[in-house]
Amino acid sequence: MMKLNLKQNAILLLLMLGLCACSSDDVSEPLMPTIFNVEVGLHDNELGVLGEDFHFNAEILAGDVIDLVKVNIVQRTDETYSHDWSYEIIWDQYQGVKNAQIHQHFDIDANAARGTYDYIITVIDQNGAVLEEVREVNLIDASDYPEVTPYVQVFGVDKIDVNGTGGFNNFYNNDDFRDADNPSFSIDEALWASIEIGSIKGDGIMYGLLIKKSHNHKPENIEAIDFSKAIVTEIKEHTGYEETRGMKNSFNINYNNHYMYGAPLTIGATEDNLLPTPNPITGGKTWENGTYYYGVVYTNITYNRSTFKYIEFEINGF
Repeated sequence: MMKLNLKQNAILLLLMLGLCACSSDDVSEPLMPTIFNVEVGLHDNELGVLGEDFHFNAEILAGDVIDLVKVNIVQRTDETYSHDWSYEIIWDQYQGVKNAQIHQHFDIDANAARGTYDYIITVIDQNGAVLEEVREVNLIDASDYPEVTPYVQVFGVDKIDVNGTGGFNNFYNNDDFRDADNPSFSIDEALWASIEIGSIKGDGIMYGLLIKKSHNHKPENIEAIDFSKAIVTEIKEHTGYEETRGMKNSFNINYNNHYMYGAPLTIGATEDNLLPTPNPITGGKTWENGTYYYGVVYTNITYNRSTFKYIEFEINGF
């Protein structure tokens, strides 16, 4: 009788373990939405002027489909303000959409308190997933609008061959991929960027950067660049600009009859394009298959203003 009970108990235990395993297998995390090409403020400069129009742009890919998108502008605990103020706006017109281009304008309250705020973008998916991305925004009076407000005016990427003489025009051109379903680079193709920074004066520095997405590193000014993670595709400086103007990354080298291009970087190169001394592409920067950020980061040293822009694409062939 004792043997029978032990056998029955063992069978019952195995059945319970099997049910638990099935239950855990059936539970999966919902797919998260993703957000990219985010622009906050006029010329994407993260400034808001009291009583005036505010620009917001983003592209969203839902895990399932979008339920709603909202923005909150909230005061920070480590900042001091003249009075309490916050803002929330909700857009439900994207409900049920898988992929949405969010392009919105709204007015900043004329009675808002000046200062630095958290600009919180929230995407709620109908599968229950919630994505939050936090940016910084500075609310100012019109009279405080800085003389220099740099922004990325042109941002394009081409592919060229290893001789720097050919390629596929407009791999990426100001928010559009040439082949949106398969944006990728392969080993021995070279990245060749066309960049222009607008509204600059005095002294400033611009970097082109290629960074593995797995590093989760997208610096927003030159001081924040971690060179152990970032491959420098190009660097350009300007000094003593007396008038407000733009700066192109062109080195005035005639590649493929184009002048508005910087230095090419071959995917798989052993060194980057940092000047005056290139960095070896080793350690955390070692080439591998996967998703990379490519971006431009500019800081105006004279006026302490920065701007940046990133895209992402696949690199393969390693």
